[in-house]
Amino acid sequence: MKKIHLIATAITATVVVLALLLAPFLITPKPSLSKIILAIQPTQSPLDMRNSAEELASFIEQKVGVPVEVYIPTDYTGVIEGLRYGNVHVALMGSWPAYLALKRANVELLLAEVRTVAVDGERVNATYYYSYWIVPMDSPYSSLEELRGKRVCFPSQVSSSGYLAPMARLVELGLIAKRPGEPVSGRDFFGEVVFGGGYGQCWEALRAGQVDVTVLAGDVSYELYIKAMNSSKVIEKQGPLPSHAVVVSSDLPEDIKQRLREAFMDLAQPQHRGLMKRLVSALFIGFEARTAEEHLGPLERFIELTGLQYS
Repeated sequence: MKKIHLIATAITATVVVLALLLAPFLITPKPSLSKIILAIQPTQSPLDMRNSAEELASFIEQKVGVPVEVYIPTDYTGVIEGLRYGNVHVALMGSWPAYLALKRANVELLLAEVRTVAVDGERVNATYYYSYWIVPMDSPYSSLEELRGKRVCFPSQVSSSGYLAPMARLVELGLIAKRPGEPVSGRDFFGEVVFGGGYGQCWEALRAGQVDVTVLAGDVSYELYIKAMNSSKVIEKQGPLPSHAVVVSSDLPEDIKQRLREAFMDLAQPQHRGLMKRLVSALFIGFEARTAEEHLGPLERFIELTGLQYS
């Protein structure tokens, strides 16, 4: 009986040793990354962006050491869906779509764009900016409260600086109230609401006397900013508003994330800035590491205050 026990013990020990030796080979290895899919939220026609996008993909590929394929969908939803289903690994996005991507997909904020903007009349390089309610210099109105029932021009319903944040400011000031389950509307306060299609168009409408008030953002061209500010008066402001962002799949290996971070940071070098100015923003200076809360926290608050959706 003792002999049988010794044999059983020896067999057990042998099995354990073999299991330990074979363990590395029995574990299914994680497949290596064959290529990185870079998505860019379109800021112009995808066809017009193609050459610059391919140039960016080539730059990142050289820095990261993994083939990079660029994807330019027709709108922001294509980027978010690509991130959700693992068909996109890294994306350049506007702040509001980036916020939605963080909510809907398994991604994290990699970097925030640094751009040259105007903050209270001063040109600064920052990851944020503000927008301002302005009226003509000779306007009888000096506060938003006085403009109830008047005419307003907003640049776009999907502009975070030109509509979302200004509407949140009206809520903060108690001038409008959000009803449960419903987004706020400019018509909750103003008598006539125009969506002009851009800050320049709204500024021209204000100059022509077609509206009583409009909004101007600190990330418009400095020429437009100075021209508008020198001919009008600011009655309110809102912000900070976040710049563009780079988001990355949380499933990517940490070393790849770090190499991507370094590659995008290198785009701040003067010889590379022109590429990003053509592709993303004429105000581009570089990128900066920020957490999602630091960069997108104020935007989230504006969304919660207004119930507005990016659509």
